[in-house]
Amino acid sequence: MSDGRHSRPLGAVQIVARPCVWLLVALLAAGCGKPATEPEARIREALAAAETAAENGDFDALAGWVARDYGDAAGRDRRTLLLNLRGLLMRYPRLELIVTVREIEVLSPQLATVRLDVLSAGAGPHGLSADAFPLTLSLRDDGRGWRVTRAEWGRGSGGGI
Repeated sequence: MSDGRHSRPLGAVQIVARPCVWLLVALLAAGCGKPATEPEARIREALAAAETAAENGDFDALAGWVARDYGDAAGRDRRTLLLNLRGLLMRYPRLELIVTVREIEVLSPQLATVRLDVLSAGAGPHGLSADAFPLTLSLRDDGRGWRVTRAEWGRGSGGGI
């Protein structure tokens, strides 16, 4: 039994789950700031809707936010990411998040980059798991709404944590 003072090395499940936690966090993000442009306001609305879906454990709604051509630097495609996301939702039925939207950069009416700082904690079968990380999302408006096409986390993402 652990007293919480000692950290254990990351297991394979934790390594696979981290990108999913970060994507889920990004989908849940909502922020405050200066008056939003029309695309920025729509991005914030999409993030708020994803938050509601996650709070309700609605995997299908969350999966709808991931672009069909999603890809990341680790080689994950949409299918792999969604399999990991489903596993994450099952492993952590209760996930608590604190998200700070650092910047929404609208590159065009169809493209945007979102930079976030994220604190997450989840209660699972093996106790509490917590993490803090910067996250950068690439988004595209496909005509039906904003979709995540790429996610970068950690030092390379340019965040502030």
